[in-house]
Amino acid sequence: MNIGQIERKKLLLGPTKAVCHPGIQRLCLYPYFNHPGGCPNYGVRADCPPQAAYFLQIFEDSVRVAAVVFNFGDYLNQKRIEHPEWTERALRNPRHWQGHLRSELKSFVSGVDFQENEEIVFNPEGMGINVTQTCKNVGLKLEWPPQKIVCQIALIGQRKNCFKIVTGDLKSVGLLGAPEIQYKIGE
Repeated sequence: MNIGQIERKKLLLGPTKAVCHPGIQRLCLYPYFNHPGGCPNYGVRADCPPQAAYFLQIFEDSVRVAAVVFNFGDYLNQKRIEHPEWTERALRNPRHWQGHLRSELKSFVSGVDFQENEEIVFNPEGMGINVTQTCKNVGLKLEWPPQKIVCQIALIGQRKNCFKIVTGDLKSVGLLGAPEIQYKIGE
């Protein structure tokens, strides 16, 4: 099967208000299949909690939603034909399709016209955004669990004027966040 032949749409929706709640970041700690301690990226990646800043601390609440909407139903049907011996869990395994969609999303948003101070957030849940509700506000309904469609989502938000990204090894100055991505008031 050629995953590139499965139908998909690329959408840029909004603006809309980002639906945020600090509790969203704690969802990363909930256990799931083969991960009894929650997401293995928690506390490791700079864009994951607790290193990731809370969205409304550094961004305005208005966002645009960039999405790649993938026909998951067709994908599953073709996978069932190709691998009739696979379990349902194996057929739905994100390792088979998620990387393709992430790559397409990154390519898609790289072609978007950005306004001043706008930035892409590829891990909005890590910053406390309820992605399901934010997408619903622009007419994009996410399925849980996915049956017919799967969406890869990024948000485009406007950084508040009091923040500027500073990169490099800034541990010694005590700025917020991880060493790779730091936020500094002023400048």
